[in-house]
Amino acid sequence: MQAEGRVNLSLIYRALWYGLLPLGVVWHLIFIWRRPEFRTGFWQRYGWVPRDSRQPLVIHAASVGEVNAVAGMLLQISQTSRMPLVVTTTTATGRDRCLQLFAQHKQIQHCYMPFDLGLAQRLLLRRLQPRGVLLVETELWPNLLRLCAAGSIPVWLINGRLSQRSAKSYQRVKRLTRPMLSNLQRLLVQDKSSARRFAHIGADRDKLQVMGSVKFDLTLPSPQHAELAQQWLREQEPCWVCGSTREGEEATLLQAWQKMTAVKEGLLVLVPRHPQRFEEVADICAQSGLPWRRYSDGTSEEFLAQTGKRVLLVDAMGLLIDFYRLADITLVGGSLADKGGQNPLEAAALGKPVLMGPSTFNFASVCELLQQAGNLQLVTASELVDLVPLLFEDVGTREAMGQAGIDLVAQQAGATQSYVTIISQEFGAR
Repeated sequence: MQAEGRVNLSLIYRALWYGLLPLGVVWHLIFIWRRPEFRTGFWQRYGWVPRDSRQPLVIHAASVGEVNAVAGMLLQISQTSRMPLVVTTTTATGRDRCLQLFAQHKQIQHCYMPFDLGLAQRLLLRRLQPRGVLLVETELWPNLLRLCAAGSIPVWLINGRLSQRSAKSYQRVKRLTRPMLSNLQRLLVQDKSSARRFAHIGADRDKLQVMGSVKFDLTLPSPQHAELAQQWLREQEPCWVCGSTREGEEATLLQAWQKMTAVKEGLLVLVPRHPQRFEEVADICAQSGLPWRRYSDGTSEEFLAQTGKRVLLVDAMGLLIDFYRLADITLVGGSLADKGGQNPLEAAALGKPVLMGPSTFNFASVCELLQQAGNLQLVTASELVDLVPLLFEDVGTREAMGQAGIDLVAQQAGATQSYVTIISQEFGAR
């Protein structure tokens, strides 16, 4: 009866895809009509992907964070093996990041991952004929996994992580989850907590291996915009950079900035995570009553000459690390809103004190390590009003927090090389 239930749930999942397909296509057409920047790769979403590589290793990295995480690994593999690599992403920003990172590496190609529709995934596999598929972090696609298993294509989960919240969600549909996990040949995960959760929801313990996180193996780009400090900061002006902010957080941060009476002058830099929210955040800044400016408008003598607390909205992609370099204090977004937080390691590796809100389930183990080391402090929105001014004044504490981040990242590095070795040995000779 249990096996029958599992099959039925899998059939229901597939039937839902086909049943919703007409509406989905209409929605997709309306979406790209309203958002022309997403028209690129339309047919790839339905499996019609380029045939530029022969029997590649496919690496699915959903968006920018996942692409950044595995970039160093893929570049090393491309230097030591002639194996063709195809990186698939779900988001347009992930695609743009791939083009930035791999434009000079013809061995590494990009295409969009199709919707998890049986026909689309079957066409993807037929056109690419991959030697294997690597899914980054928690990208578990039932139809893709089922079809790979049917075609004897090995699928690994790499740099895997599973939060407590996600584990509960998968447990609710365990009759779909367990067959899906059984189609994975290996689950290479970041930490023991993720390994335990995967085992609890049905993963074979013999397939699980703790490898550490490749996100600690940061290759920080050299400063690309050295002029930023001169353009936007007055001499010795305190700077608070809030990166990867999500809906609802910018208003909270602006209110906290206004309430910091102990801060007489300073620059608050807001860097929203999603470009489609730039206009929304601009409206929020305008309503705050604080002097503010868009990055895309360029600096001005008038903006630099304004006294008191100012606000800069970074309405461009790819600048977060450059602005983190300017910061005295950083806050990593997605954590004040209940979004699980974004990756704090870039700010930590740059030697910056890191603040995050209470919602950190996306990077729970990383945040725990940074907190124990003394680099990261978890705060509520109301606590920011007192804490940020204190850190601005206390140079010694800021420097100690920053050094703790640098030291921890260095101590935890090394997973990338382990992945390069094991992946090259398994797939490079095929």
